Amino acid sequence: MINRTLFLFAVLSCFSSILLAQDSDLRKVEDNLRKANSQFEAATVNVVRELSAESFPGLYEARIDGQSLIVTKDGTRAIVGEVFDLQNMVNLTRKEMQKGQLGLVQQEIAKLSENDFVTYPASGEMIGKLYVFSDTTCGYCKKLHKEVKDYQSAGIEVNYIPYPRSQLIDGEPAFENLKQIMCASDKLDAMDRIKAGTDEGDFVKTTYEASCVDSVRKGQLAGRTVGLEGTPFMYLSEGNVQIIPGYQPSKRVIDMFQK
Repeated sequence: MINRTLFLFAVLSCFSSILLAQDSDLRKVEDNLRKANSQFEAATVNVVRELSAESFPGLYEARIDGQSLIVTKDGTRAIVGEVFDLQNMVNLTRKEMQKGQLGLVQQEIAKLSENDFVTYPASGEMIGKLYVFSDTTCGYCKKLHKEVKDYQSAGIEVNYIPYPRSQLIDGEPAFENLKQIMCASDKLDAMDRIKAGTDEGDFVKTTYEASCVDSVRKGQLAGRTVGLEGTPFMYLSEGNVQIIPGYQPSKRVIDMFQK
């Protein structure tokens, strides 16, 4: 019995040492990337894995502010893009990303403040919170918004995170709409009317406060870091299924909170 215990302890110690070495290796690559270019010093850098298992020995998969890259260990060279299994036509980058996506979502949401959300409070006793990365120009985002009252009535607080799918360039419809919403005196009214197309330009301003525009920037950065492939993208604070990439009917999502 003692020998068996010692054997198991030795195996676990060896396994722990391997994991620590791998983690140290990834941190070294992250440090090298930051040193290679001063622009990366303030960026969100995540070195995901070494790629020997995917027939790319010595190369690493990384994300910098949500952009997927294949990088060298010294951090001085990179290929922009994702890893594919061409025999089976499987996007291996996305497959790997989904494994750690829940932790990333929770991490990025924790970085945001109350002012970075558009919050529709639950009616009565709250059973959970729904976080939705949303773009005002997205058809399914508009469809989801028509069901917000269903969530509220079920005791679910809905927190919208502004996520323009377009670039953050003045004049881009999604960016303009989300600036108007986040800088409005009544963000809920702005969200309702802009998504319904009944705003008639009532929320347009000559200039927008930097703090509320920054909420749009932070929302987009959070989504890119998580690896969003589209909107809406939902995170449920409760339930067995906590990530929903894409639209699902409110009844189905509400049921997920209750399981």
